[in-house]
Amino acid sequence: MKHINFVIFLLAFGLFFNVNAQKQPPKSGSAQQKVVRINPVKPDSTPNQKALNKFSKEKMYNVPAPPKQLKPEEVRAVGFFTDGSKKGKEGDYQGAIQDFTKSLDLVKNENTFVKRGYAYLMTGNFGAAMQDATDAMRLNPATLQSYFVRGIARFETGDIKGSKEDFYIYLDRDRSNAIAFNYMAALLFLNQDYKGSLENYNEVVRLDPKYPDIYTNRGMMRHYTQDFKGAILDYNEAIKLKPENATAYNNRGAAKMMLKDLDAALVDFDKAISINNKYADAYDNRGRVKHAKGDVDGACADWQMAYSNGLEATRELILKFCK
Repeated sequence: MKHINFVIFLLAFGLFFNVNAQKQPPKSGSAQQKVVRINPVKPDSTPNQKALNKFSKEKMYNVPAPPKQLKPEEVRAVGFFTDGSKKGKEGDYQGAIQDFTKSLDLVKNENTFVKRGYAYLMTGNFGAAMQDATDAMRLNPATLQSYFVRGIARFETGDIKGSKEDFYIYLDRDRSNAIAFNYMAALLFLNQDYKGSLENYNEVVRLDPKYPDIYTNRGMMRHYTQDFKGAILDYNEAIKLKPENATAYNNRGAAKMMLKDLDAALVDFDKAISINNKYADAYDNRGRVKHAKGDVDGACADWQMAYSNGLEATRELILKFCK
């Protein structure tokens, strides 16, 4: 899927948020207070290819039993539908689309539209996915999976309002889908409803404790709601699941920084940079720790690295504190 592996929350826009999770108000006469500002990286949790492929195998492409009595064209349509579902389970989404199209040419069926829409979703054709989901609704407004498919397609094309409407309908009737809760968390994050986003991430963890990047992102929401100790616990879990998780180390360092544990924060930023030596946010945050500890030269070197790796906001610090 074109954007499905992005960090975000706004895949469709290609827009990344360089947010400040918490700002410390400056105090007069205190240079280090002027620069203690945290830049946790963008969340890494949008429902990704791995989660959606898993959903394909376990749920989306399961084939229901056909009615006992079928017309000849319906028998052929069911055959193509079954073949398409098998290909969808195997991850052959283009092949699935071809078979579902043949089935729909014979019989217009809401479930076939939904499954083809999901296959279009997985190939990055979000417009076609949206159309198929809408066609399924026209045939049968109670087709619940159509709201799930269209909610993702709308999210990917930047229709945040429409996406939220679809996921509200879906989650009102089915609260067993971790992917849907993960998208809703992303949508609420975009609306700066951090408490609501956190509640949805809690549901993701309840349903699937090993959901990709869930602890990194729930940690972010705990950070946004100023539960820094809770955020650290989540980042610890993220690191257990993925020891080379640079984002988790950077964000954990940011939470420790907010708790004024500067030495521990410095260790985490060092680790994040050792994993990814082009990690601009980690350089920026490490520079802030160094500045707070009185190492102005070290801070300036880190801010220069952050700026060189694309973090434009660091230029302000360089101009203000570096020679």
